[in-house]
Amino acid sequence: MPRDYQISAAMNELLLALSRGPVADPPWQEFLRLLGQALGADFVTLILRAPKAGDAGVVINSVVLSSAIFDSYNESYFAMDPFVNLPAGEVYTMDEFMAPEEYYASDYYQQYVKGTGVRHLMGADLGDDLGNSARLRFARVEEKDNFSAAERALCKQLLPHIQQTIRLQARIARVESERSLFANAVDRMAVAAIILDQSARIRHSNRAAERLMGEGRWMQSENGKLRLADRADNQAFRACLDEVMQAHLRGEPAFIRALRLSGPEAPGAGVLIRPLPLVAAPDGSRNPSVAIFISDPSQPRDAPQAVLMTLFGFTRAEANLALLLANGATLDEACEQLNISRNTGKSHLSAVFSKTGVTRQTRLVQLILRSVAHMGE
Repeated sequence: MPRDYQISAAMNELLLALSRGPVADPPWQEFLRLLGQALGADFVTLILRAPKAGDAGVVINSVVLSSAIFDSYNESYFAMDPFVNLPAGEVYTMDEFMAPEEYYASDYYQQYVKGTGVRHLMGADLGDDLGNSARLRFARVEEKDNFSAAERALCKQLLPHIQQTIRLQARIARVESERSLFANAVDRMAVAAIILDQSARIRHSNRAAERLMGEGRWMQSENGKLRLADRADNQAFRACLDEVMQAHLRGEPAFIRALRLSGPEAPGAGVLIRPLPLVAAPDGSRNPSVAIFISDPSQPRDAPQAVLMTLFGFTRAEANLALLLANGATLDEACEQLNISRNTGKSHLSAVFSKTGVTRQTRLVQLILRSVAHMGE
């Protein structure tokens, strides 16, 4: 191996821990512990989101002296910390950044740091053009010497690698946040969503699908595979699934199959099967999978009262009536459930018609079901 590319066993272990940092359990602590060893720090802190009033932020320590000390920093002393806002990408010891006598006389040192035995500090602030930022802080107890020039140089050499890992973590977090948002939206539409792999095993299911499989009335998970309770429906489903899977293997992403169930437990339920994009796996293979969407006509559509009231100007009573009607109740059934007289119900319905601009109950149902109200929870 060329000499310029050789790394020590300790550095190899440190870089591997860095790559695992965001997904480790607990996240980052193994890396911070090894980084502390490399730089001779007794304590290392990574601040991914700074604390502020009402928000503890994301503060990760290589060693937690006590939960009381950790909580007091997040809740009170972070705002008093003078060793902040360092020039991005540079490494400073505390006495390079500010006059030591000023720091040691500060309320932050006297009230918080002094009791921990910490004397020497080194830090670096990270940031990129996408807005991903973080702070690293290193501490040594007073019995030891300050951080050396060689330790500061090693820290600076590692900063770009740490910044890149934080950038990847932020991207993963954003993707997961978006996935969760859209998954919740599908849940709110009362649509069951299931992803199957090439062997037809369930890889993922949303809450609506888990509810249906848990009830077991007309669909269930059998040895990790999706199965419909009605024999004829299940045979039709398997045939459609095989067609979509084969089309997926042929690279036909637009291939879609749909069927309507006829079994006694799920009359009229619709199933749509479509391929997901092919993804290259690390071993060079491809792991094709399909997405299945199932509508359950018996599942009620819910919506927060406050959203209906805001969207259409309903009163609370009018919102309750409109939602029951949207879920298929007649006016008399809705009045009975709300424990109101029919005349009161008719008065509410008249107000609902006036506020929505519709004059028929069927149009009202369409208006509410097609609105964004049920996404508001």
